[in-house]
Amino acid sequence: MNFTIAILYAREGRRPLSIASIHDRQLLEMVARRAISEADATATELAKGDPTLGALQYEEANKLRRILSGLLSKRSDTTVM
Repeated sequence: MNFTIAILYAREGRRPLSIASIHDRQLLEMVARRAISEADATATELAKGDPTLGALQYEEANKLRRILSGLLSKRSDTTVM
């Protein structure tokens, strides 16, 4: 699997324009971990007000975890939480 971080510029009401691509492996791993962490935090917050909505968001976080695990599992000392 190939992963790239894209920096996008988007004016309100317009399509995003890719202005940079980053392929740095360590940065990709850091961003993947952060994305998973934020998805989990969002699910936890949503579950406080609406358990059903929280459960749906947990499933989305798990889907993200599965997708990004390909990036994180490339190194033997990396675990996906």
